[in-house]
Amino acid sequence: MKKIGLVLLLLSFVKIGSGQLIGYNPQYRFAHSNNLVADKNFYLLTVINNYPDAESLIRQDNVLSGMLSARVALLKRHVNDTCSFPSDLVADFKYTRADSLQIDGAITMLYSANPNVFDKIINNDLRPSGYYQRFISLNNKALLLKAWGQYIYGINYIIDQFGLGKKMRYPRIDTANYVVTGRYYRTVLKDIFALLDEQTGDMKLFYQPSLAIAMHLMDANDRDEPARFEPMEQKENKKAFDRIKQIQWNKYTYAAIVIPGNGPEIYSTPISPDNKLHCDAAAIRYLKGLAPFIITSGGYCYPFRGPYCEAIEMKKYLMGKYGIPEDAIIVDPHARHTTTNFRNANRLIIRYGIPVTKPSLFVTSKSQHDYVMKDAFDKRNTHELGYLPYRDKKSISNQDVVYYPVMECLHMDPLDPLDP
Repeated sequence: MKKIGLVLLLLSFVKIGSGQLIGYNPQYRFAHSNNLVADKNFYLLTVINNYPDAESLIRQDNVLSGMLSARVALLKRHVNDTCSFPSDLVADFKYTRADSLQIDGAITMLYSANPNVFDKIINNDLRPSGYYQRFISLNNKALLLKAWGQYIYGINYIIDQFGLGKKMRYPRIDTANYVVTGRYYRTVLKDIFALLDEQTGDMKLFYQPSLAIAMHLMDANDRDEPARFEPMEQKENKKAFDRIKQIQWNKYTYAAIVIPGNGPEIYSTPISPDNKLHCDAAAIRYLKGLAPFIITSGGYCYPFRGPYCEAIEMKKYLMGKYGIPEDAIIVDPHARHTTTNFRNANRLIIRYGIPVTKPSLFVTSKSQHDYVMKDAFDKRNTHELGYLPYRDKKSISNQDVVYYPVMECLHMDPLDPLDP
């Protein structure tokens, strides 16, 4: 089993002719802008900001500069025109199929004429970041086009959800705070355009108007979840992160014990009855010495816009009731679904240097355990994520599922803007 895991890990570091690694690199350090929500959702754009040559080529392209001019003009027009409903104000900042084809064609021509400029971005940032891990088997041009495609999907999703009020993947917890066609929200939208009108002079790249609209829509709904608690390895996870390098892994059966969240139904309740059971079961296993770390996974999910983060409340519960030390608890305060409980825990395991060749233990209630072990759960993962965020999944009790992480979990999801 260990040999299989090692082979899978090595496959994540596919090589090109020069011998340069083109998959995830554990030593990679992320680029940042002044907006962490944008960084997590649209990392390609954050990276481009650090490459003036690439920015210049994109800015000078006739097709892309024409798209910029049209959207800046539209933004300015909406400041004082009579349009007041979201369908009239923000819908045209989405990308149509024709727009996508134009962008695809322009980027293809730019790459073909200037491969060295864009290869630096791809080889130095996109590939080693892990954010585009599912594309690493593609050549550089194809990977770049896929990355732009993810930008388009992500922008459209945000505008649909928070601008047009469409019921997207999980409307019970991810919808807009307001009735988007109501008088108040329509006023907010017009005021957003007025503010952005002052900033159009700084918009030099075709994607900036739509990006600005999308980020303001998320901000208007207080949806800054991707940025909360970051950087975790310097804040909430610092003690555990610093301890990882000291662990003698051969002393433990499992690399980590993963606890999925289960949000309370009552607004004033910090931790649900079922989540207490998850923690109780996990604490028993930790105190038996089965793993050196517990990963609590769950964000601000239930009830809608509730004040409590599942992962943080589980951490408090484990420390308060069982005396489990803080340096043994790693929090994932972003996951919103059982699918991403697996995915996000694996992201932390991989990025923090916890061995992926050692199995982890997913500990939960019997009801959730039974759900996770059904074929329907595998199908849900494949449908929503595009892959299974685990391998060799196996039930060993009514509460325990053993599994191994997969590298695809690093891949950024453009259709989950609150936890990309």
